[in-house]
Amino acid sequence: MLDYKLLEALEMVARAGSFDAAAKRMHLTQSAVSQRIRLLEERIGAVLLVRDIPVRPTPAGERLLAHVKQVRDLETDLARQVEGEGAGWNSLSVGVNADSLAIGLIPALAPVLRGHRILLECVVDDESYTLDLLKAGEVSGCISTQAQAVAGCEVASLGALAYLFVATPAFVGHFFADGVTRETLTHAPAAVYGRKQSLHRRWLREAHGLEEGGYPCHAIPDSSALYAAACAGVAYAVVPRAQAAPQLADGALVALGVPPLPVALYWHYATRQNAAAQALTEAIQSFAARFVTA
Repeated sequence: MLDYKLLEALEMVARAGSFDAAAKRMHLTQSAVSQRIRLLEERIGAVLLVRDIPVRPTPAGERLLAHVKQVRDLETDLARQVEGEGAGWNSLSVGVNADSLAIGLIPALAPVLRGHRILLECVVDDESYTLDLLKAGEVSGCISTQAQAVAGCEVASLGALAYLFVATPAFVGHFFADGVTRETLTHAPAAVYGRKQSLHRRWLREAHGLEEGGYPCHAIPDSSALYAAACAGVAYAVVPRAQAAPQLADGALVALGVPPLPVALYWHYATRQNAAAQALTEAIQSFAARFVTA
């Protein structure tokens, strides 16, 4: 039988990224948290954390954190079955890409959130990085570009989300009158997502040999605000086709003539799910069927 006080310490250190930060959240001394981790590692017979900056779970630690998440969800489901509808709410944390939120993920999930009394915690990151949240035990599921399942989880293909390069007609006339070339890209302001290696940055590097600093850009860590920058005519952007469809239809935006970039997406979820988590998985797959191509 696993000691859940020890597991709580593991989960908190993995989330906080350090023993000191975890100790403050748990109202314990750092030595007390360290002792709990050492005792857990002795009982499991494996190193569970990489003592680095930040502290991160080892593969064995990731498997154990996934187990803790699944057990907590199953216990919540059991309580609801025993106590009925008055049992309270199901809290589920998921790693999501900002673009899924921008094209209507929450409204699509609304019936399930109401029906299963789910309180959803969305941890937003670029779809290339959300799987790290699942590995660290911070979320119980995630939308990711990575197809390989992690320990204790299943993976389902959601199809490919098509991204277009868009800008206002005036912006295109000013910066791309001679077409989209390496030369014109070095002068046209881009709107890119955050500071990480996003889809837009990778395309500039791989298709045109442009490294960061070799082109002007607005770094905007919000998908809707990034899209708004393109609509305002201050930048061109790479956005989901579904997001840009209304403005493309009325001529407020135009595509730059660059072939669409398809990004394959996958939903990662715990192998053992309670009823609420299973319903959420089905709703996410239905949402993808509407906006993501096979």
